[in-house]
Amino acid sequence: MSTMDAANGPLDELDFAILTEVRELWDALDPVPPTLVDQICFAMDLESTDFEVLRLTERMRFEVARGEEQSRLITFDSDSLTIMIKIDQNRNGTVRLDGWLTPPASHPIELRTLDGSLVTASDDGGRFALDGIHPGMAQLVVRPNGPQAPERGRTVTTPSIVL
Repeated sequence: MSTMDAANGPLDELDFAILTEVRELWDALDPVPPTLVDQICFAMDLESTDFEVLRLTERMRFEVARGEEQSRLITFDSDSLTIMIKIDQNRNGTVRLDGWLTPPASHPIELRTLDGSLVTASDDGGRFALDGIHPGMAQLVVRPNGPQAPERGRTVTTPSIVL
């Protein structure tokens, strides 16, 4: 068998040993995050296929005041709704989320997290807030409510983000 035939032939024990060492090297240098499977399942676990998923259009990080405190400002956008959220770290390790909907209207809002869901509603000006949230994966779901609901009354959701 020529060298060319050996390269195209079936894998042998040496090939498997080399592949095992390469896998172990990658596992040591760049391991799969322990929560990756949970994060993927969380992102895919929507209760309806009729959700409109908003696009992430802008992220900003800025210092709140002197020191290490920082806030993040994130904007999500679709043809029917824009959601802007400000995320602040609380001193106790939890997170506060302040949000604004455009067009402004009162809508039920759910924040889905790996720990469960938190429910609130925006006011007539489109403002809402949630406090005491544990950091981690989260997703906002806005459910239509009344004549000012998003197009065709579809529920809208943000992509998953890390708070």
